[in-house]
Amino acid sequence: MDQDGIKMQSKRRNILTNIVLMGVLAALATGIAIGTQSTLSSRIGSVIGNFKTGVLMNAIGGLIATLIFITLLVVKGKGFWQTPGTTMVLLIIAGALGIVIVTGVSFSMQKAGVAVGMATLILGEMILSIIVDAKGWAGAPPIPITWTRIVGILVIAAGIYLLLPKKA
Repeated sequence: MDQDGIKMQSKRRNILTNIVLMGVLAALATGIAIGTQSTLSSRIGSVIGNFKTGVLMNAIGGLIATLIFITLLVVKGKGFWQTPGTTMVLLIIAGALGIVIVTGVSFSMQKAGVAVGMATLILGEMILSIIVDAKGWAGAPPIPITWTRIVGILVIAAGIYLLLPKKA
């Protein structure tokens, strides 16, 4: 390979590394947001109830999303929002799951504590994510289930065990 080919290959590798780093940082920021929302959800749920918390938090989120929707509709036009029918069905299912998620977070954090609750949520997400990755359902090329990935799940499960509150 000539010098230009090596430079081009190195440049591609650097771009890919930067993209992955941006993804990791975005995931970290999102995790912090989820932890914050989970703590607030648990606190609110202990005052007004878990189901009411789940419904109200999603309703308020829906109102904020509606304002964003209207703003973008005015700025970008209605063509921006054209969505295939099958995608709308998936959006409805995902939206309904939002209520289940917030309600479940509110309940579980009160019962298990935030650290154990969050770690267990992540375990559940990781188990499903490994299956989704293996099947390629999220649109990325399939990533096979390997022993190292299974060990990673077991390490998370062991971490949850270590985080469980011990009786005094």
